[in-house]
Amino acid sequence: MNRREWLKSMSALAVGALAAPSLLAVMDAHAAAKAGGPAMQFFSVPQGDVITGVVDIIVPRTDTPGAVDAGVPRFIDQMFKDVYTPEEQKRYLAALAAFDKAGSKPFLQLGAAQRTALVTKLHEEALATGQKLDPVSAPAFVLMTKKLAMSGFFMSQPGCEQVLQYIAVPGAYHGDIPLSKAGNGRAWAVETVLRI
Repeated sequence: MNRREWLKSMSALAVGALAAPSLLAVMDAHAAAKAGGPAMQFFSVPQGDVITGVVDIIVPRTDTPGAVDAGVPRFIDQMFKDVYTPEEQKRYLAALAAFDKAGSKPFLQLGAAQRTALVTKLHEEALATGQKLDPVSAPAFVLMTKKLAMSGFFMSQPGCEQVLQYIAVPGAYHGDIPLSKAGNGRAWAVETVLRI
């Protein structure tokens, strides 16, 4: 082992030691979302209902399961309970409160079309604002919830197996095949790998 290899090994060990608890917490959050069970542990019932309503707009049920079917609200709850710092928790809760006041009425009192319009408007506002987005604003809540919903959904079994293509043990490599044999245009679900 030369000096460069030793430094790579030590760097990998340090990053692994720092990242392992977070990765384990993410896996626990996914397992809790999959298992169902008791009510949310971090969010209150009204907060959980708002998050459920928003993720249902972001990834609705179509001919495939939606985010609610995949347990994404419980995934988000577990992420905030076990992964995020108290500062991040406070920031998200403040943004959630701002979001609930962003419409003409509290979010849960809006009709389905009004909810979708509000989430769409705030999402567009968040994208237009970019880096200058206030982290405790309603658009920031929508953007953060979208990121968590997408992560939770595409880590779930329905997201991997019914929306993406997933083969646990892939077969032989075929480099030149017709597109119709390449999964009907769906993207591939790949397991996340810690790359150092």
